Amino acid sequence: MESTAIVWNDTANSSGGTFYSASLSVFGANFIAKNISFMNVAPIAKPGDKGAQAVAIRVGGDQAAFWGCGFFGTQDTLHDDSGRHYFKECYIQGSIDFIFGDARSLYENCQLISMASPVPAGLKLINGAVTAHGRVSQDENTGFSFVNCNIGGTGRILLGRAWRPFSRVIFAFTSMTDIISPEGWNDFNDPLRDQTVFYGEYKCSGAGANQTLRAPYALKLNDTQAASFLNSSYVDGDQWLQPYS
Repeated sequence: MESTAIVWNDTANSSGGTFYSASLSVFGANFIAKNISFMNVAPIAKPGDKGAQAVAIRVGGDQAAFWGCGFFGTQDTLHDDSGRHYFKECYIQGSIDFIFGDARSLYENCQLISMASPVPAGLKLINGAVTAHGRVSQDENTGFSFVNCNIGGTGRILLGRAWRPFSRVIFAFTSMTDIISPEGWNDFNDPLRDQTVFYGEYKCSGAGANQTLRAPYALKLNDTQAASFLNSSYVDGDQWLQPYS
C-alpha cells in the first residue's frame, strides 16, 4: 500500500456533495482490495469549513473486503456507506468523522490515525472524531466494530459522533492514546439521541481508554454484550468472507 494508490482531489464543493467526492466508489457486491491505498489529496479540512469534505473511497456494495489497505484523507476519508464489510490490517487516516456511513463493518488490527491539529495545553477544544455512524432505526442491523485496533496521531478527538439517532459503534481490545477526549462520544448536539445510540467499549487500553469521564450514555460492555461484535460472524463472514491468499 506504500507504493500503489488510487488518488483524486474532489471535495463536496467541487463534486456536488460529500457522497460524490470519492476518489473511488464501489457499488458492486463481492469487491476485494489488497495492499493498495485510496487517497483524497484535497486541501486539509479545518473544523467549520464549508464543503471541504473529501472522501477517499465510498463503499456501497455488499460483502466487500479490504486486506492491508490504506485510506488517506482528512474529513470523511472513508465513506463506509452500506452493506457488510471487512477491514483487516488497514491504515485509516483522517481528522473529522473520518470513518462514516451506515454499513455493518468489522475492523480488525487496523491503525486509526488522526491528522487533527494539535491542541495547546490547557484548552478543552475537540477538533476531530474517528466515526460518524448513520443508523436511522433500531431495526437496522448496522454498526462499526473495531477489534484489536490502535488509535493515535494528533489533536483531541472523539471516538464517535451520532450522525444519525441510532448510531452504533463498538471498540474492543483497542489501544487508545491520550488524543481521545475523556467524554469519548458526542450526541451531535441532540440530547434525544442519548437514549437511542449504542456506543460500547470492551477491554480497551491506553491513556485514552479511561471511561471514568465518558458520556453517560456510553456503555462499558460485559462479556455477553460484546460477544456478537468480536469476530467475522458480526458481518456474516462465514457466508462470504474468503481467507486472505
